[in-house]
Amino acid sequence: MASKSAQDSAKLPFYTIVLLREQEIAEQLRSAFQQRYLPEHLFYWLPSSVQAWVELCRSTEYKNASRALEVLNLAAPELARRLSHIRTLCGLGCGEGSKDRVLLEQFGDGGNRLNYVAADFSQPLLELAADQVNGIAHSSLGCKLDIFDDGHLAATVGAAESFDGAVLFSVLGNTLGAFDVKKLPRRLRIHMRNQDRFLFDGEIFSERTLGGYDNPTNRRFAWGPLTGVGITEEDGKLEFSTAPAGDGLFAVTKHFTATRDLRVNLGNRTMEICVGEKLRMSSSIKYVNREALRSAVEDAGFRIESDWQSRDGNFILACAAPG
Repeated sequence: MASKSAQDSAKLPFYTIVLLREQEIAEQLRSAFQQRYLPEHLFYWLPSSVQAWVELCRSTEYKNASRALEVLNLAAPELARRLSHIRTLCGLGCGEGSKDRVLLEQFGDGGNRLNYVAADFSQPLLELAADQVNGIAHSSLGCKLDIFDDGHLAATVGAAESFDGAVLFSVLGNTLGAFDVKKLPRRLRIHMRNQDRFLFDGEIFSERTLGGYDNPTNRRFAWGPLTGVGITEEDGKLEFSTAPAGDGLFAVTKHFTATRDLRVNLGNRTMEICVGEKLRMSSSIKYVNREALRSAVEDAGFRIESDWQSRDGNFILACAAPG
């Protein structure tokens, strides 16, 4: 018979609904290199990318992660108190689960142990999220999805709503912009019920924004998809910049430029990248001010119930109800 300590440390079963197959992701990666553009979600698939992401989230240099956790810890007690009717947390783009863990712990401390639906593109990240919430969530379920696919989003929302009671949908870590801040709130609003809530956050653009990205730890993360297919710093250079993105938005952009001719092996295919060619990468969206972030969600049919900000005022967390 196992000891009590061994039983306590045992991991609960973690079941995953697979809406997106590995072969489909591999095809997306090949297509991305052919089009010379790497979208956001591919930065969380290859093992080198996943490891770099975990290291980035633990780094003090990465202000997004530290400020997201700062504001979340500030807001969590009030959220748990005001949203006592919530029964399930659904983390859309949950990553390694550290932010959703803060919420699950706070709700649980108040006697409301939530079900947890972890939704992400990456199977390794889903497994890390399951480890984060083991023993904290009432139950946990993974959804491996392409967030841009309407059918996948509907199925994930359906899985969250299959538990009894209201659902708190979270999109944290300045992830809303990566999922298209103008579209995802509208797509999510279609499926939400009056008792459900939407928790989201975002970074306010400032003169210090670029420094939060152009640092060694974040560079290792940005290199992840490239090193995963054999491209190294000897093959080219990685550059960051900022640019207005319209409607109160700014973008931190990045791209790789080859400094010599390259042959990249992608599964059973070989692709050539010529010297001087650029490989663009997804931008990180920022907001010109607090109102720009709020209005992006309000315009989709939500009513902001409350919001919080970091000590430096450059990171905002808000909770919204269907309007």
